Amino acid sequence: MRRTLATAAALTLSFTGLGVATAPGAFAATAGASEYGCPGSLIDTYNTPASGEVWGQLRLYYSSANGGTNCAVLLAKKYYGKSHYMEVGINITGSSNNKLDYGAYSYYAGPVTVTSTNGHCIDLGGGEDNGGIWAGRSLKGVHCG
Repeated sequence: MRRTLATAAALTLSFTGLGVATAPGAFAATAGASEYGCPGSLIDTYNTPASGEVWGQLRLYYSSANGGTNCAVLLAKKYYGKSHYMEVGINITGSSNNKLDYGAYSYYAGPVTVTSTNGHCIDLGGGEDNGGIWAGRSLKGVHCG
């Protein structure tokens, strides 16, 4: 219960723009949207860094179904295959209805999906914790349309 509340609070803070800055890096995962349970096409990727090292990648997908559907997953890179805490969240900017997925995962967190996104911006965040070190990323007001 404490972890759940802490996660919701941390992700809410990340949606307000208090997240970790980005770092350069590449991510080699090639799986398609359907492998992660997201409808639509990949529209953007965002690395999740800690101390200049890329730990994972947020992936954002879009489908025109249901008035616009955005879906997100967080893929592990540094700790790929090793169970560790991961979280991903998405919502329509200005909404308090955050869609969250979190827990101990080895490969990815998510998918999380919001609908009726046409004409709105998206807030997106995610991160990983391993041994008390946090790697994360938050974006506010992206992919407006």
